[in-house]
Order: sequence, then structure tokens, then C-alpha cells
Amino acid sequence: MSEVQVQRQRVQEQGIAPKRPSKQSGMLMSGLTISCEYIESTLLPLLKESLPDAFDRLAVAVVGTGSDVLGLDDSISRDHHWGPRANVMYLREDAHRLRDRIRRLFEEKLDRRYREFEVQINVGNLTGVCCCAVEDFFQRFLQTDRFPTCDLDWLDLCEVDLFHVTAGQVVYDGPGELTRLRRKYAYYPENVWKKRLADWCMYVSGRDAPYNIHRVAKRGDDLTTTIYFGLCLKRLMELCFALNQRYAPYTKWLNSTFRRLPKYADELAPLIDDAFAATSWKQRVKILVEANYVVANALADLGLTDPPKRREFDEGLTDLTLYDSAAQIYSTLPDELFTHSFNQIELWERMAREVLFDSKDYLQNSCDKPH
Repeated sequence: MSEVQVQRQRVQEQGIAPKRPSKQSGMLMSGLTISCEYIESTLLPLLKESLPDAFDRLAVAVVGTGSDVLGLDDSISRDHHWGPRANVMYLREDAHRLRDRIRRLFEEKLDRRYREFEVQINVGNLTGVCCCAVEDFFQRFLQTDRFPTCDLDWLDLCEVDLFHVTAGQVVYDGPGELTRLRRKYAYYPENVWKKRLADWCMYVSGRDAPYNIHRVAKRGDDLTTTIYFGLCLKRLMELCFALNQRYAPYTKWLNSTFRRLPKYADELAPLIDDAFAATSWKQRVKILVEANYVVANALADLGLTDPPKRREFDEGLTDLTLYDSAAQIYSTLPDELFTHSFNQIELWERMAREVLFDSKDYLQNSCDKPH
């Protein structure tokens, strides 16, 4: 099986494979499909012809941020940061001889259109057609180019950013280093995974949970109750990703990708929908307690906890089922993991500031256009 086939299979296994359009369906071709076709038909031949001495030192992929990397883009996505894209990568040891040559090649020989689509070049947020070292790609997203050497190191890596460096598709990988690192980062080691589950069980039992929804609703504060309700739904979806041993994406695509997970989503999704449609906070709380039991049963199914014991609804504490599950999981973990927390600060926070000063970014260009 070729690398392209392997990567396509991997995207399909993640449950976020792009759908192929057909004349009958009238579907738009996804950005991922367009980008892969662009790379195979146009960019790879150009790189091979123009850099014959370095072609086998390059990797070309569609990775990083954006709905098109996931094959989830639609007509709404096309107004900015969208179009044929390719991340051309080299090893850092080759940067001194390849970086400037590749950038000149983009500027001098790369057509600015592919079919009816504009091709953007060297955008700072790594959309469009751009180049960087493999190591710098991971450095940018994870704030380190050093692979974790112990479980604690993994807690410093934001899950959303791990999702970004492992999603998408590698089309060509001469050195093999990009593919190797993506496989190493594919998911948390076992103890970190268990901690992830236990920490998120605490969220949906304690803070972002039926407990606070119920208590704040009884005080008549609908706005704060709504905030807690949204957080609880988000945490439940993220928990389902963890149960499937997959990184959860950022919030915009959490709901749509959650529903494609192979396990437990078919039980959780109807309860989440029922809670969303319910007309009273009391109804929502009761439904969310049932959702917690689905998670507790899943943890037992995975052999991580004992099967949960049903309790009567507690007017004060609401439900402690996943507290029990978390305690059982924590008891199996080293003390150092118990006391530390996961980093939840995404690259977006820094990247959003950077684009303000990127002359090739959509935002800067839109500011220069008359309205």
C-alpha cells in the first residue's frame, strides 16, 4: 500500500474522510480532495523537475489548521484561508540549502491558479502553498520539537494541537520523518489516556456538570446555567473521543465529528440531542445524568472500572457516578500524574495575533480592499 493510500485509510478511520462529489449529488469537491489532486498533478512534478537533487529529501502534505484539512469544508469555508494547499517540508538539517530554493520556486514558477481556484503562496499561518522544516512544523503547533520523554511531558501538549499535527494527509514523504513523527504522536500513551478520562469524568460530574446546572438553575440564573450546559455537552463529546482513543478537534467541528465516532457516540448523541431539545432545566439535568451512566458503562466496558451502581437522584449532589469512576482510574496512576493538569491553551491564541501582521494573510488583504 502506498503512503497516499495509507494516509487516506487513516483519515477514513478517523471518521472525517472527505466525501467525493458526484454530478448527481451536486456536492462541492472538498478542499482536501482538491489539494491532494493539485499536489499529485501539479506540485510534485514541478518539485521533481526543478529540484532533482533534493526531491527525495522533501515531504508534501495537507496538514495543519482549517476545515479543509479535515475534509469538512463547505461553501461557507471558501471565503478565506481556502484553496489548493500544500505543506512542502524538508528536514531542518537541509534548511540552509533548500528553504530559499523552494520559496523562489514558488514565487517564480508556481501558477497562481489551479483550475478555477486561486493558489496562495507562503501565507504565515501555513495555509496555501508553503514550506518549512518538519521539525519546525511540530515546534509551531506543539511549542517544542522534542518528542515527549515521559508521561508528564504529554500534559504540556494541547489536545487540539495534537489533533492538528496528526490530522490531514501526507501525499509524499521522501525522508519518511513526517510520517514517522505523526505516527508517534498518534495518541496518548496508556497512563496519559487514563488520566485524560479521569480528569474529564471529574469535569462532567463536578464543575461542567449536571451538579452545577441543577444548583444554578434553582437560583433562577438562566444565563449561567446555559453556560454550564454548553460546557457539559462539550466535555461529554470530548470524553467520547477519549473513550475511542482519538484526539478531539476544536469546538467548531466537535459535534459533527463526535457523531462519526465508531463507539459510544450512538448512545451519547441521542441523549445530548434530547437534553438540548428539553424545555426545562430539570429535564436536562436528568438526561445528562443518564449520559454520565453511558460514560460509566463505557469505562467498565473498557476494563478501566467496575460497572456503575445505580443511585437515586440526589437533590444536593445530583449524581456522583463518574466521581467513582475517576477515583478508580486515578488509583491506578502514578502520583505525579494525579497532581498535574492538561494544557488546554490552543495554538490559535498565538496564531490569531500573528495574522494581524502577515501581509499575505486574508485578514490584511481584506483590510486593504474597499467595501
